[in-house]
Amino acid sequence: MATNKPVAIMRVVSFYHKVSGLFHARHLMSSDAKSIALNTPSDHVAIDGDHFDRLSQRIDIETGKVIDLLPAQPSADHEWNATDRRWQVKPEVIAKEETRRHAILRISQLELSGIRSLRELALGEAKAADRLKALDSEIAELRKTLAESTAAGPDARPGVPESG
Repeated sequence: MATNKPVAIMRVVSFYHKVSGLFHARHLMSSDAKSIALNTPSDHVAIDGDHFDRLSQRIDIETGKVIDLLPAQPSADHEWNATDRRWQVKPEVIAKEETRRHAILRISQLELSGIRSLRELALGEAKAADRLKALDSEIAELRKTLAESTAAGPDARPGVPESG
């Protein structure tokens, strides 16, 4: 006759640091309590569940309860999103970077389009110099826009065409 073995219950555990209460990135699923102990990282404690957000939660060591964790603000360009519980770049910063990116792209396009006018100027076409001046004028305006919108120096912002 076949013996009826009890069905092993699977456990999912997370780990937190025993001093800081910060969650470890690792989770474990096991039905064997010994394997949980063997796979617990050093200086960590196992806790049932894998639904913890290690970027916005931690364990309060005093109470053993999960509490919210507000990480340090990465920069003044970030604001806290309470719904997502993450620091996010401010919309005005994103818009400024997008404007900057478009200006750099347009400068690149204009400089490439000047190659034909340079060839025509070398061949003596009369209107080529006027086209080059118009291109240069538009590039100069875009560079002014970049200079006004960029608080950091050109060394801190690679990819910005030098003015001049």
